[in-house]
Amino acid sequence: MKLSIDFISICVEKGIKIHSVAESISTDTPAGMFMVNCLLSVNQYAVDNIRSLVKGGLTTMARSGLKATGSVYGYERHENKALGVVKSESVVVSKIFKLYSQHQSLGKVAHTLNRQKVVTRRSKPFSRMTIKNILNNKTYISRIVHNGVETKATHPPIVSTRLWNRCNQMLSGNRG
Repeated sequence: MKLSIDFISICVEKGIKIHSVAESISTDTPAGMFMVNCLLSVNQYAVDNIRSLVKGGLTTMARSGLKATGSVYGYERHENKALGVVKSESVVVSKIFKLYSQHQSLGKVAHTLNRQKVVTRRSKPFSRMTIKNILNNKTYISRIVHNGVETKATHPPIVSTRLWNRCNQMLSGNRG
């Protein structure tokens, strides 16, 4: 809204008149400027209200144990919004955790997968960052984290909590 008000203010300062045919409003009268500001305020209220409703919906889903946003390698979203395991991808996720727990190196894990021609969903080679994001993702231990609040998820885990914890302890002490 601030951008819209600023744009209209600049136009008025420069002597540019704005006429809305649809609303029969013009910025060259005080009443017209008042109406423009009212419409901008109503528009901003609508945007803020939608943002609030979406945020509330995401929080409700998370509290219910459902991952509300994002695609997660190893899972697919079902019609009921629950995540289901994609067998072929879950095998790769398990391999990533096992390889990292053995080698303690993101680069070695990526190199191993890429040498074996294992690719991401987008048919790209695995990068160190992709490996790190998978290792850090609590979705794989059936946990949902939303706005700093962690809850038990409804989907099945792909790796054990023990393996996830071990890999994340290694990650926090190791930058390789």
